[in-house]
Amino acid sequence: MDEEKKGFFAFLSKNFDAISKLFVYHIAMCVFGLVVVLAVQMLTEQLKGDKEIPLGVPAYIACGVAILVYLGLIYVCMWEKGASDRIKILGGRMKRNNFKGLLFWLVANSVDVLIILCVMILSFIPAAEGVHAVFSLISLLLNAMYLPILTVTSNISWIYFIVLIPGAVMALISYILGVSGYKCIFPEPKGEKNRKLK
Repeated sequence: MDEEKKGFFAFLSKNFDAISKLFVYHIAMCVFGLVVVLAVQMLTEQLKGDKEIPLGVPAYIACGVAILVYLGLIYVCMWEKGASDRIKILGGRMKRNNFKGLLFWLVANSVDVLIILCVMILSFIPAAEGVHAVFSLISLLLNAMYLPILTVTSNISWIYFIVLIPGAVMALISYILGVSGYKCIFPEPKGEKNRKLK
């Protein structure tokens, strides 16, 4: 069976493609979210007389678009992985595990999760205020698709943890949909269509 080898490194090597895609998508959407939100904010300030203003409605709309694109990328990636695993499961080469999508997401976002945990822990240590500020900034950049939300609530450390939930839930659900044989809501990737023809 494909799943005979145990251990984290065996899991990582067998699923490196899906995990690396999630990682790349996350970084790409951080850059996209940061650029789009800041560009919209700068344009808004110029239209209002070149004066600095708080994040406005356009910035939140740009944030919403960035989040939707990010979740859409996770959906397609995990649905395709689930559909690929379904073939192995039906062939008796793999045991079904509905939580694999969530596990993929956790591995791909492990650095982000660890930094956010540091932000939360350091928020309870008054003497570590400077270090907390550094980790908060890094976490803000690593979750830039949520930039307006995190900027407004920057003094609430657990908000950084809350923004992890949409991506984790999407990875979990989309993998289950793929492995259960549900049709992708987007046009199926060419690789998946070719796989079905084999």
